[in-house]
Amino acid sequence: MSNRSDKLDIVEIMKNASADDRIPCAKVFEVIKEYTFFPDIAGFTLTQNKIKLTFCQLGLFGYPEGKNIPECESVSEELEDKIFDRIEDDKLPCAAAWNIAAELKITKLEVTSACEKLGIKINKCQLGAF
Repeated sequence: MSNRSDKLDIVEIMKNASADDRIPCAKVFEVIKEYTFFPDIAGFTLTQNKIKLTFCQLGLFGYPEGKNIPECESVSEELEDKIFDRIEDDKLPCAAAWNIAAELKITKLEVTSACEKLGIKINKCQLGAF
């Protein structure tokens, strides 16, 4: 966590972290952690400054070929239960997918893959991308 007494210039921070007006999702969250501001503020700043998010950590967008979600042959009962317990309006919020991955010690992509298998859409991107 950064210990700064001066006022943060989030626009400048995000521009410096990006390259060619693009920034990977994981890099955005590194910056958020370092400077301690909210994800939605980062997302708004990126949108306002026309910086595109790439390589969504859930595999949903920002990849050259489209989605980057591995196929899932089956979903464990534990994972399925956790997904269905956190559904809001028939969709799983992005933050809930991240939390499930952390709780089960699996990758975020594994949660997304399970959602694809179960026919569940993910929404409410923490950065406001979807």
